[in-house]
Amino acid sequence: MDAVLSCMVTDNLGPGSLSDQLTSAVGGYLGIAGGIALRERSRAFAMAIDGLSLTAGHGVVLDPLLPYSYHEALRERGLVPLCADVLDSSLCIDPEAAERVMTRFTEAGGVVGALIAHTTLGYVPDMQALGALGVPIIEDVSEGVGSNTGEEQTGRFGRFVVVAMEPDGIVTAGGGSLLLAAGRNDRAALRRAADELPVDALLPDMNAALGLTQIKEIEGFVARRAEIASTFSRAIMRGRHRVPVQPADAQNVHCTFPVLVEGSVPEIVAYSRKKGVEAALAFPGTIIDRVGQAAAASDDTDTTSTPDCDPTNADSWSFYDELPVARGLLLRCVRFPLYPSLTAKETAVIERVLTTLP
Repeated sequence: MDAVLSCMVTDNLGPGSLSDQLTSAVGGYLGIAGGIALRERSRAFAMAIDGLSLTAGHGVVLDPLLPYSYHEALRERGLVPLCADVLDSSLCIDPEAAERVMTRFTEAGGVVGALIAHTTLGYVPDMQALGALGVPIIEDVSEGVGSNTGEEQTGRFGRFVVVAMEPDGIVTAGGGSLLLAAGRNDRAALRRAADELPVDALLPDMNAALGLTQIKEIEGFVARRAEIASTFSRAIMRGRHRVPVQPADAQNVHCTFPVLVEGSVPEIVAYSRKKGVEAALAFPGTIIDRVGQAAAASDDTDTTSTPDCDPTNADSWSFYDELPVARGLLLRCVRFPLYPSLTAKETAVIERVLTTLP
């Protein structure tokens, strides 16, 4: 509050020096030289895609638990979204599934131009395996700032890196996104592109002031989240439900507390809310959610026949039926509140609910 009020009394609330400071601070923490601060996550992703200079008809591999706006941005540019299934353990894109969809697309005559790696709910993808696929990577670390692969911090593998700062993010500015670039030429291109944007497309200093306070305390926030998650994990182990587990040596961060429900999700949500805890499905508004609704509304959802797939036709590459893990997570993954400012009393209430879930 002090940071935001200090910004307000300067009467400089629009984009300015604080936005630049925030970009430098987050970039420095992630080990990236810099980029630009924008109001919208969708615009940040769109500019990253534009920065790769892909040609219409190129395929882009991504996981279906990303926001549907990513799918829309690709379609608007004539690019083909290639959804690859995720791992049930970590919620992140499965490198083997990504390789399969890339092979199918290239065998049908297409060219794969990029891959999106997403730290879903703070979990870390297998970045080494994804990097070995040989295409440029855009990292979205919005929910995973502070996570690492065991050797490298996330955010250091992509040509471009998106950091959304929505209210439920690891770093929040009350909204807005950073688009960071690893290479000097890409950063210069981003700055030139930013100069052509209207002022209302850039992140205001008032939001940046809040983000700056967050990044300065990031290590403490991540540690506090881990402490609370440990308490919640012990509670959930007493019942029949489970939580995702980060595989290998990577260390995830706890953006929220996801529970993989065994049984009735509506019953779990209703029980939690009756006890004063705001539980909700984890993946509304994602690609799998929106594509699933479209598939359910259609009488013909069989798009899995390889010979009929046209590399230039994005509609023929949905493969909804080939995303069983993501479909399952959409239906049974429930998120519970987890944030650093939870009091001991609030934490105890959530712990009791998790222990007694039906």
